[in-house]
Amino acid sequence: MKIAEVRFLEKKEEVVLPRWSKFLTQKWRERYILSKKPFTIEEKDNTLFGVLSLTKGQGLPSPWRDKAEALAKTLAAEGAGIIIPPYEGEFSQQILPVANGRILAALFAFDGAAEALRRQGKNPEEAHFLICGTEKTVLPLVLAGMGAYVNHLSFFADNIGELEEIQDTLFAEKGLMTEAFSSPKNLLFQEADVIIVCGMEQTGYEHILKRYAVFIDAAGNRPALRRLSQRRWDVVTADGFYFNYEEKQLEGRRAEAVAFIKLMEFQNFWLNHFPEQAAEGIYLALKAKGFSVSGFSALGKRVKIQKNQG
Repeated sequence: MKIAEVRFLEKKEEVVLPRWSKFLTQKWRERYILSKKPFTIEEKDNTLFGVLSLTKGQGLPSPWRDKAEALAKTLAAEGAGIIIPPYEGEFSQQILPVANGRILAALFAFDGAAEALRRQGKNPEEAHFLICGTEKTVLPLVLAGMGAYVNHLSFFADNIGELEEIQDTLFAEKGLMTEAFSSPKNLLFQEADVIIVCGMEQTGYEHILKRYAVFIDAAGNRPALRRLSQRRWDVVTADGFYFNYEEKQLEGRRAEAVAFIKLMEFQNFWLNHFPEQAAEGIYLALKAKGFSVSGFSALGKRVKIQKNQG
């Protein structure tokens, strides 16, 4: 089983066409490319590289969605088991699983936050962690990766009643007392050293966050993350991580694809739609195989954290 990596054309990168095509108008050239050469595929080091003949930044307009699906089918026929998609825009998940990095970002959200605190010169054991939102596809993954360094945890949610069972479980299994609140005016919101977002709420609470807080977006809410990064330069923002694995550093999407190919437990977990009861075991299996957070990314770009910040 192979990993397939898909991208768009870079700016000024052109599709190789027959010489006679230079006599076509721009409109007819585009039609020819869409019809005859919508993508190319190359293989290197057991990885398939697919290039959609569409310039980066255009997203995936309607005529190209069928071509993207055709590319996925061709990659599957050539042995691909999972696709690393372009960062820009969504990619069809109907043919093959798509590694967008969000599963590992959720499972390692606490570890990533703890590493960010250490790089700031802070002790995670003394930090106040706050989880915002209760998205059922995200929250169980995040909680599965909560380390023993978490001594102060709060929840911010619209309906705190649905958190009671989770709070009882955390107390019974870890001896951890937690608070839950539904108003952003609660001082616990302002005191949090780490905010881990587990829901798609459009909060608009950028001004409330503590100075030099660490903000981990495990829910993939790019507009909110972009707004926060523009308005609060002091806050560390991340929606993904880099990982150490087998003496290599892997960007989050590639790390997720590698885990899918090499760790059967993770692959089964994925194909069974991430059963909540198996999440902690998968997190521990990934750790045992050597996956660990080594860096941070936000909106497709690497994030650097200054030492002794705050």
